[in-house]
Amino acid sequence: MSKSTSSTRISPSGLRYANKIPGSPFTGAGHTRSCFLCGKHRQSAGLRSKRVLGRVEMVCAAGCDSQS
Repeated sequence: MSKSTSSTRISPSGLRYANKIPGSPFTGAGHTRSCFLCGKHRQSAGLRSKRVLGRVEMVCAAGCDSQS
């Protein structure tokens, strides 16, 4: 397991906070859903429905690297 490269600092109250990049990882109009298999967020047009374990779930239309 590799360590995170984000730096941390301890506040005077003793809590530790990680420095994060400002902003949201969800760019665009905000109409995203996650793939059931790989978990990556995609636009709704980039997903397709697939029957998984008896339920219809949304998965990547172009395929995903869910094997990793």
